[in-house]
Amino acid sequence: MKKKIIRKAIELFNERGFFDVPMRDISSALEVSVGSLTYHFKSKQALMESIYRYMLKTLEGLAISDRLFQKKGEELEVAAVYLEYMQQFRFFFQDTLDIIRAYPEIGRQHRQQVAEEVNIIKNLLYMQVGKGALAPEPALGLYDTLAEVIWQTLHFWFARQAILEDTQAGWEDAVRTIGHLVFPYVTEERKAEGLEIMPGIRLSE
Repeated sequence: MKKKIIRKAIELFNERGFFDVPMRDISSALEVSVGSLTYHFKSKQALMESIYRYMLKTLEGLAISDRLFQKKGEELEVAAVYLEYMQQFRFFFQDTLDIIRAYPEIGRQHRQQVAEEVNIIKNLLYMQVGKGALAPEPALGLYDTLAEVIWQTLHFWFARQAILEDTQAGWEDAVRTIGHLVFPYVTEERKAEGLEIMPGIRLSE
């Protein structure tokens, strides 16, 4: 029953927003009493904490880091998979700040997750420097900053869609945006080759 509640809650949160769905609406959608719902999750906070654990487990199952660093030819697919993951839990990425303010423990866990994601991006950038695809860091700490900006672009992509009412912008647009951020640092040799400059980003087709 808990899994069923979590799935239905995610569906409603995605449709209406996390803070606009009270527990009674979830119980109504499930055709159970509020008491039955609170038997499994005593509060909306308890429900959200379980959903966040489910989010982390889902992300872990995608093996993003392993697929990026250990396999070749899957980079574009990995970018799509990650954004599909975000789409699955888009309510969270649209209301991240309010959710982590309301529930500090989720905030603590999410900050740890963000640090891991930014670190993966940093490693990817420095790997591309080693391969000659990106120029050596033109200013100390620049690629660290770039990694954070790339993370921000991904993390807040769905919030951007909602704010701008741009529902047509898909994962291809997100990847293209990242490509534009990275392009100024691509070496002339790699530009001449017209090859992939970093996972999922090509200068030409």
